[in-house]
Amino acid sequence: MKAKISTYKTAFITIFIMFMANASFAQFSPCTLNSDNQVTTSMSGVSESFCYVDPTHRKVEAYKIGLCTELPYASNYKSVCDFIYNSNTPIVLEAEKGITKSVSGFGDVTLVEGKDYTHSVMLISNKTYVKSLIQFPSIRLGATGKGGTGSGTWCWSSGGGINLSVSNNFMESRSTFTATCGTESEANPVYNFELSNSFASAVSVDKPAVERNFPSDGWTNELMSDEDTKAVFNTTPATWSDATTNSVYWLAGRPINPSVSVSATRNTLDLRFLVSYGSLIQYSGDSDSGAWDAECDTTPCIGMIRTGGFDTNIAIE
Repeated sequence: MKAKISTYKTAFITIFIMFMANASFAQFSPCTLNSDNQVTTSMSGVSESFCYVDPTHRKVEAYKIGLCTELPYASNYKSVCDFIYNSNTPIVLEAEKGITKSVSGFGDVTLVEGKDYTHSVMLISNKTYVKSLIQFPSIRLGATGKGGTGSGTWCWSSGGGINLSVSNNFMESRSTFTATCGTESEANPVYNFELSNSFASAVSVDKPAVERNFPSDGWTNELMSDEDTKAVFNTTPATWSDATTNSVYWLAGRPINPSVSVSATRNTLDLRFLVSYGSLIQYSGDSDSGAWDAECDTTPCIGMIRTGGFDTNIAIE
């Protein structure tokens, strides 16, 4: 029997450390914060590094959202999942820190009564977005010509992004940074994007891969060329800068904790889109070895704010 459920949806930020869906960043750590929520991670004596902070906003475009009876992969997700959203037109899921809000556009949803759903699946665009505003205890340098003075204790996402299948030389000039800095009153964060045409290989972070799966933890991440076909790319040589790919979608499978089922009395669906430590800061430190803008030699630069992880969970009440 199928039961129609109400379609109350929430999208919000929750603050806890989770696995980062883009596993190429698993080698990096959360930024160190003081009691004033300023990033105090030491940038002294380093030429370049990364750390994670919470974003203010995280956004993805979803073409399919489903509940599944087992861990979904590209090869089985259409047979083991029932979809609560399925369209050629994506629905925008935007998470905002500290805010719980409804998301419209799902329409009527029908799920099988009594079926035990243990996993969720999302087929999203491989282009995702993050917006951030970050405070430091001392001056940092950011982009020039993108609002603010380019120098200050507050830094924010200034637009633009990164394509993970090509070589990017954002660091050579402050004019091409995707983060800028200034005073709090000057801050005007806008979305940065990241085009995930490849993940890091489990063998080496220098080799691209179209999947980065952790089935023992109930996680799958696969890049798709269409909704039925896993993406391919040229791996000769197998490096980030030389990979060519036909990636269009990102298939993300996640466990539902605890598992859920629909009944006549339990028919309100709550979809939670969770993000924590979703912004990856790329900074120069104050010992730049020459790859960064010359002004970064003496004052740490914040060159890029990139996307980090996301998660989903489902509850039926």
